[in-house]
Amino acid sequence: MRTILWALAAVLAPQNAAYAADSTADTAAAPCELHVWPSGPLRSTYYGWVHGGIVDGSVQGRPGYPKLPDQPLTTARQVEILNSQDLPAILGLLGFRTVLHDQPLESRVLRGTVGRILANSPPCYAELAIDDVFFQADVFSGAYLKTLVRFRRFDAGDTPTRSFGTIATEKLNQFPPAKSDADPADAVAELSAAFGKSLTDFGRMLAAPPKRKH
Repeated sequence: MRTILWALAAVLAPQNAAYAADSTADTAAAPCELHVWPSGPLRSTYYGWVHGGIVDGSVQGRPGYPKLPDQPLTTARQVEILNSQDLPAILGLLGFRTVLHDQPLESRVLRGTVGRILANSPPCYAELAIDDVFFQADVFSGAYLKTLVRFRRFDAGDTPTRSFGTIATEKLNQFPPAKSDADPADAVAELSAAFGKSLTDFGRMLAAPPKRKH
């Protein structure tokens, strides 16, 4: 009987060892993922000599506010631009693959989630979310695209090992078109390029050494 048990153990041991090795390999091979979310469509603020101060006044086409082309930076357009960027390289995430979501996060989820937004995410995991994109203009400083971006990285745990958010500001020279009846193509192209540049600028700010507190 004892001989039979030894023989059975000898047969099972390599199988168990192989199973353990396979499990370890599967865990080690789990890819690092960068999950990316766009924001809702472009919003606006404007301060002029007479009119101004109403959020989305330009987007809504209110009298006295700069007239914007129709839907110049939609969520779908943001997804296209995000997809064209090498986001792991921009953010310094070597070995990460990008998982791009086509819908924005709800504000309460984006701003109120302490741990991972995706509970079933892999141990090696990061989040990049576009919180808001704003066209901002005033009579003194001109027009800008302001993009609020939030980044978090998790290394195995549920608490971020890095958390950073800031507004990337890009000067606009052609957007919106000076004349309401002008072809908006060049202006919209400038806006799209500014959104793309805001991502690279965010990566540069993310990589900068933290400022010392005095």
